[in-house]
Amino acid sequence: MSVILAIDIGGTQIKYGIVADDGAVLHHAQVDTPATRGGLYLLDYLCELAAPLVREFAPIGIAVSSLGLIDPVTGTILGAAEAVPDYAGCSPKAALEAAFKVPVTVENDVNCVALAEGWQGAAKGVQHFIALTIGTGIGGGIVINGNLYRGARAAAGEWGYMRIAGKMWERYASMSALIRTVEAATGEGNWDGKRILAEYDAKNAQICAVVAQWLDLLATGIANLIYAFNPQRVIVGGGVSARGEPFRLELANGIDAVLEPDFRGMTEICLASAGNHAGMIGATRNWLLTNTPDHALQTPSF
Repeated sequence: MSVILAIDIGGTQIKYGIVADDGAVLHHAQVDTPATRGGLYLLDYLCELAAPLVREFAPIGIAVSSLGLIDPVTGTILGAAEAVPDYAGCSPKAALEAAFKVPVTVENDVNCVALAEGWQGAAKGVQHFIALTIGTGIGGGIVINGNLYRGARAAAGEWGYMRIAGKMWERYASMSALIRTVEAATGEGNWDGKRILAEYDAKNAQICAVVAQWLDLLATGIANLIYAFNPQRVIVGGGVSARGEPFRLELANGIDAVLEPDFRGMTEICLASAGNHAGMIGATRNWLLTNTPDHALQTPSF
């Protein structure tokens, strides 16, 4: 069994650990992202985190999942990583390869989630699917014919920026947007998703009205993506997916309500199931597909 050192860089936290070549997470840890200290400091910090694990586990490579638009060849951050000042232009790949002399891959975090869902999660065995994460914004990954689709400039799946009725989708349909709208409607602060959904379940009329509007806009955006990609499945992740089957059913019904009749039933709506380490698992999958092409033949499910 070979192992990979996997690192999942988010705007607020870094998850890292050791993942086997069958996707099993053998060791994991989590630290706060030193985002305010900038991109160059972050690269040094990644090397500090990696060093003891490289010594202990001797991984055959390092797989990185990161926020931002990423050049998959050079591992350079191209943009859309405002949470870390001066991160654009940095290359975790170059820094880690120089430090540890093993092959390194770097991929966008939501693309890694899509790869994890196709390998170990809700899209296992599916050749055409899209994955969305609903959190601070709305990001996505696209898999066509079993392959990750990045687009001409590695910017595919940035559909949080698309406009619906003149509104940027993620500004009105993300979880952070729902919280802002509830706070504006109630005049109260200190709301979070868990509290909002508890009030929603309790039939709080004011909250129900806000959630209904939010859900309608979320469903409309996903319906547009179904028209564009005709996927077998749409995989929905993020904190709201913890609500489980009630949320999945409400969302699926909302999507059907705005889809034209001929498109209803074409696409299955599923909740993400690769788990809390999806970024690490997907980064590992990306490393294996990049460095050991025969690995795809050994795992025909995806």
